[in-house]
Amino acid sequence: MDEIVILGGGGLASEVADAVHAVDSDGGLVCRALYDDDRRLRGRTLQGLEYAGTIQDYLDGDRPDAACVIGIGDNSVRERLAAELAIAGRAARTVVHPTAVVSRTATVGAGCYIAAWTFVGPRVRLGCHVVVNVGSSIGHDAVVEDLAQLCPGVRVSGFCHIVRTAFLGSNAVVAPGKRVGAGARLSACSFAGRDIPAATLASGVPARCIG
Repeated sequence: MDEIVILGGGGLASEVADAVHAVDSDGGLVCRALYDDDRRLRGRTLQGLEYAGTIQDYLDGDRPDAACVIGIGDNSVRERLAAELAIAGRAARTVVHPTAVVSRTATVGAGCYIAAWTFVGPRVRLGCHVVVNVGSSIGHDAVVEDLAQLCPGVRVSGFCHIVRTAFLGSNAVVAPGKRVGAGARLSACSFAGRDIPAATLASGVPARCIG
């Protein structure tokens, strides 16, 4: 049985914890602790997990045999932590909720969180530390690069390319074959019928760049 810890103590961490507990019930994964830099969590629990210390404690070698998953929604924070994990030589572990459907021909990088009732289609390629949140789907042959985040209900169509650290808001839709650039943000309930440039904010139906 594999042991992991969760980095983060907020809302996304609680959802990741639920997924871990669901996997744990099948006997494949165990998680007993989380790490967060909010010291006010000391002595508390989240979803039955104890607060074991700061993230730096983990980076410095606490629980040396335990891999981790980042349960933090802010892409910039997740990007920084991913770099620090690599420098510290700490392993990242992917968590896939038992109700998720992941094609046998999909490839999934380390440290991803694939939530309940999601679909990852044939020949999809997920990078490392990708968040695929509740009820999202990724169509065949799509690429989702490292640290991108799909909020609940997102629809990424076939042959799309979601670039590193892109953020797709809840119920956003990306048309087939379109590209969402690095660090771009697509607002909730928006429809991307054309490519979204890097580092821009796009919103609406159809989505237009507004920032």
